[in-house]
Amino acid sequence: MAQRLIKLFSHNDLDGFGAPLLLKTLQPVMFEDAEFEMTNCGAGRIDEELSRWMQTAEVGRFTDVYIMDMTPDSDYTFKLLNERFANHWLVFDHHESEAELRQKYAANSIVPANPAVNPSATSLVWDWLKQQSSFAKVDEQRQTDLAYLVELIRAYDTWDWQNDPEMNEQERTDADNLDQLFWFYPLQDSEEFVQNVFNTSWQQYQKENRLLIRTLNERRAKYLKSHLKDVLITDIDDHKFGVVYASDYKSEIAHELLEEHPEVDAALVVSPVSVSLRSNGKLDVAKFAEKYFNGGGHADAAGGRLTVNPIEVGEQAVIDDLKQTIANQQNEQKSNESTLADNLDPEVAAKMAALFGKK
Repeated sequence: MAQRLIKLFSHNDLDGFGAPLLLKTLQPVMFEDAEFEMTNCGAGRIDEELSRWMQTAEVGRFTDVYIMDMTPDSDYTFKLLNERFANHWLVFDHHESEAELRQKYAANSIVPANPAVNPSATSLVWDWLKQQSSFAKVDEQRQTDLAYLVELIRAYDTWDWQNDPEMNEQERTDADNLDQLFWFYPLQDSEEFVQNVFNTSWQQYQKENRLLIRTLNERRAKYLKSHLKDVLITDIDDHKFGVVYASDYKSEIAHELLEEHPEVDAALVVSPVSVSLRSNGKLDVAKFAEKYFNGGGHADAAGGRLTVNPIEVGEQAVIDDLKQTIANQQNEQKSNESTLADNLDPEVAAKMAALFGKK
């Protein structure tokens, strides 16, 4: 029986799954005395998830709590962590919007081994793992394979795959393809997908899925082309935004929007329940997302949640427009249904009225 039972809370994107599953992948070699239980949740929901979990009876079974790719926003949450788990909790997060809070709890917040490299949650876990004495038990080829996967996840999550001029083209392509494969599968299959990739090398997994990768690239190209036709340029909070609706490929669409419309300060991609923001350096979208969308992230890449359902709003707009069209047509029809008297010369009409009015 495991001596340690560790609860893992993490985000539900590729980096959010990569971080905890990296631990679970190496558990048989590095953490023989531990078991991990994972919960993934959406952006901005970590305080809610922790609060709910803290009130359950099962919390007493766990010895440690690791929070990945997210930072609690409430001091009360940190207070609960300290009360229940003392020094047995860690945060593996890299988002700039919560950096000040992590600094407040620096003893429990993992920092990158190399400050010059933009970290992701998965790369922070990897840095931490390499500092553990049991890391020496991991086979060298296994270390190499996992290190490359960690770098692909880090590069995509931080957008270095597009912004770092020193990254080689093969890594850029691999990072893009890995993320595309992740979002291809339904959320309920995300854990299985990432675990399968970690269980082999990227080179082998890519070879076995070459046709699927090519198909996804072609589908994405068509999707971006069709959706970028409907960009709305507007001013919001003294900044010029390019706004577009898209339920898929949100990061890619935002990036292309900024390329096609250099006059805007930021891209705002609206999906059914959330927004994704990207900036070209003219606006700190992490602060914008935190202020208006209960979100956060990085200065040039952030996200948040919507309080309005854009699909319902769009449906209502179509209905309202249809009703107005019908009303306009009915009014036009009434105006065309005139009487004989309406078409007579006024003088003739008066004479006819006088004639028929006599008894």
